Amino acid sequence: MHWGQIKTLLILSFLILDVYLFVQFLEKKEQADIGVLEHQPSTIEERLNAEAITFQELPEQEYEETFISVKQQMFNEEDLAQLKDIAAQKSFIFNKNFIASKLDKPILIEEDFSTESITEIFNNIAYYTEEYSFWNWNEEYNVLIFFQNKMERPVYYNQNGLVLLFLNDKNEVSFYVQTMLGETEQLAEKKKLIKPIQAIEKLYQSNKLHSGDDISKVNIGFHTRVPFKSGVQVFAPIWKVNVNEEKDYFVNALEGFIFSTEEQEFLEEVIDASIDHMQVQREKNSPIETMLSELRNRLEKTTG
Repeated sequence: MHWGQIKTLLILSFLILDVYLFVQFLEKKEQADIGVLEHQPSTIEERLNAEAITFQELPEQEYEETFISVKQQMFNEEDLAQLKDIAAQKSFIFNKNFIASKLDKPILIEEDFSTESITEIFNNIAYYTEEYSFWNWNEEYNVLIFFQNKMERPVYYNQNGLVLLFLNDKNEVSFYVQTMLGETEQLAEKKKLIKPIQAIEKLYQSNKLHSGDDISKVNIGFHTRVPFKSGVQVFAPIWKVNVNEEKDYFVNALEGFIFSTEEQEFLEEVIDASIDHMQVQREKNSPIETMLSELRNRLEKTTG
């Protein structure tokens, strides 16, 4: 065999070997890529589905909000006197920012109540009712809770912007207490809020959600960011996430941290504060004394 033929055979052999090695390389690369894809982190939707955690249709709109500062609303007798289309009652103003009012005739709340029927009754009882929305009937304290709205959003669990209608043992509204938030100012340019599914993911990562949970509803609102200081309070936009129609979590929609409020503890604090407001003007056998007595009884029965 001539040298030229040998050289040609060697070149062909090396070429075939190169092709074989290249094909092997491509196959291994493909397998490696598939492995990487298989280990890609799953989406939050996939993780929730794997644990049978369900949620309803979420808001799709992209929201823009910012922190707001709010001053405390001050009341005076002249302003209240102008609001005449309400049920007969004896109203008292304490510290210029707190109202306690006893109805001359209690108003029954029917067992088959609806939000609309309770709102209609509320509109005929309290002051500035267009500022508030019904939140809940707390059966432990037997009280109807109304939260104030700011920037068309509810302000959740804030002592300075709510109305509590207290019911007697016949489920009749007998008296109420009221506070109100006033002038509002935006503190910065509006920014895009995290999406509802991101708020849910925060809860999942923090072990607030468990297998079989149902996320009943997700709403936007405000919650306290900085407590009152010099008559001004700061609120943050939040996503309120209701789980199993029992527990509410609040996720700061700008900063992402989570907090929750226990309703029983909140009401206890509000009633304590109400007693502090009212006892400075107590008079024997007066409506104030009657309301004070009832508030103390609620605390004793509930807290033991």
